[in-house]
Amino acid sequence: MYLHQDSCPINAMKEMQFCAAQGRDHRPCCLRNGITTTIAGAKCLTFCDQRPGQITHLDTSFLPCFDRFENMKSCFWHDIIRYFRRF
Repeated sequence: MYLHQDSCPINAMKEMQFCAAQGRDHRPCCLRNGITTTIAGAKCLTFCDQRPGQITHLDTSFLPCFDRFENMKSCFWHDIIRYFRRF
């Protein structure tokens, strides 16, 4: 995606991440889960804050964030579970 080595365009990343995060801000959980512990640091929190209007142009400096995607997905998962348990 970033290096144009596959058929998925980089601009598809924002839609995938927005959908996974349900358009919400997961930064507190992401901080607890060590998202900022890559060489990209706080830039990785961009993927955790997916509220509408939060637009970031991605480039190769975000590549280290992929090492923490499982941690991010954990935040998204636990948030949606909490949301549905309310009903």
